[in-house]
Amino acid sequence: MQRDISVRRTPTSPRTATAAAPARAPLLREDLYERIRAEIITCALAPGAQVHEQELARRYRVSKSPIRDALLKLHAERLVEVVPRRGYRVRPISLADAAELYDMRLILERACVERVIANASNAEIASLERYRRVPARVRLPAWIDYNRRFHVAIASICGNQRLARATIEIIQVFDRLTYTGLAALGDARSLERFVAEHGVLIDAIKRRDRRKAVAAIRRHIEGSRRRMLAQFAHPAIVP
Repeated sequence: MQRDISVRRTPTSPRTATAAAPARAPLLREDLYERIRAEIITCALAPGAQVHEQELARRYRVSKSPIRDALLKLHAERLVEVVPRRGYRVRPISLADAAELYDMRLILERACVERVIANASNAEIASLERYRRVPARVRLPAWIDYNRRFHVAIASICGNQRLARATIEIIQVFDRLTYTGLAALGDARSLERFVAEHGVLIDAIKRRDRRKAVAAIRRHIEGSRRRMLAQFAHPAIVP
């Protein structure tokens, strides 16, 4: 994901720098994971492409160990798959797999919304307010990150840990499909209406209006399905 981060540097003694070194190592791994994941989500690493630890280590100027950690994490998210004796491959996007994911997402997110309305506290529901808006002219990768966090936030307060885990697992593999459906829009203002859809869902949840909330999440997911299918024939997406 692309992020603008300002870092204020302060002088440190050799002892302080040495003590801080262990804390920086996990950040390196997480940054590598985010950068490789972003390449997969945006199809810079095309579906079906072979991925080799040595090549990535050379590109990012690191050892193979953090690269391997990142690829294993991406494998757990079903974004890459292991090819015996050949390394890894970016998982292709298949129409059948996408259809199943959308069906599962609709079932699980509807169930989460219903349980949030029935069981979540007012304070938990109020925590969704932070997702009503995003910064102006937000770039698509950052918007996709925001979108994922919004849907994960709903699942997280549904009150059923197993349902939440299953839903979050589905949501986390959806970024590439979301990117596929939105990449052709090419206009940050077009993303505003999807943020507005989130607002409609938040309003219905706050009123604990089950019928309107279920209708809102259905429209939101089915709209995503239609956009993805409209772009699915693009040769950069389907190997």
